[in-house]
Amino acid sequence: MLFTHIEDTTPPGTLGTTQSRTSYLNLRTRLLELAAVARGYNIRWSLEPDWKFLLAAQQYEDLAATSSTNGMNVLRYLRDVQGMAIDPHSHEGGGYNYPDVAYLLETLGAGGSTVIGGHIWDPTLPQFAEWDRFRVPVRGQRYPQATWRGDILMGSGTPNHTSDPIVSGVWRPKDRHNYFVDDPAGNIACTGAFKGDIAGISELVDLYRTGQIKPGCLLTATYHIRPADITASVPAIESTVLRPLAALRDSGQIVLTDFTTLVATWRQQYGAQACLYDITPR
Repeated sequence: MLFTHIEDTTPPGTLGTTQSRTSYLNLRTRLLELAAVARGYNIRWSLEPDWKFLLAAQQYEDLAATSSTNGMNVLRYLRDVQGMAIDPHSHEGGGYNYPDVAYLLETLGAGGSTVIGGHIWDPTLPQFAEWDRFRVPVRGQRYPQATWRGDILMGSGTPNHTSDPIVSGVWRPKDRHNYFVDDPAGNIACTGAFKGDIAGISELVDLYRTGQIKPGCLLTATYHIRPADITASVPAIESTVLRPLAALRDSGQIVLTDFTTLVATWRQQYGAQACLYDITPR
């Protein structure tokens, strides 16, 4: 799965300033450019923004901006016209939690996802994100009238991604202390990111080719297209990410999808059978 996290520092500066607006519009332009290229390859890509980008969208998606997107704000256009997935992402800073981000997406006409777009998984760390609270609906902090229950975890990370688990597959974490144990009765599914690079995807393909992993085991990998890379060079992303992945897809070796569709496929075609390939050093 390809995804992009837009952090709560984007756009930089104070909302409402010229600096903030210019930065937002520059990123907006590049997102649209990359979305058009990805659509040309028929590649599904997930955009996962935090609260600040969404507040900026509320301010800056005016008639001048939306004239390039059929009168729609950029999030609606990316989802409804360019075929992207839009999921909530939150570091739960600045007084905004995940339900608040989900609510802001709703106000922009791009809500509905139940993907928990990134979290710190390790309960021994002070930054632990308490993913298990989403077993039931959670109320917003900034918008307490809003409730949301995420049920798909992606990006099981550690601070600064220094000790991320290297795991592939789909499972239902039993509890916060038995995260990599599948619980068939669990109501939250998790998708493994594996190594987060193109080489890792080829490595998983080889496991199938050599028979080390059986076809009935659904392995997964993610790749983060960073906003800095998007603003730097869309052609570079096309040549180093989109084109190689499209070649693997076209040869029948991988499927390119989004997190929601992946979990639905896992349930419908794989019988929700957990299959973890875990090579995390421990």
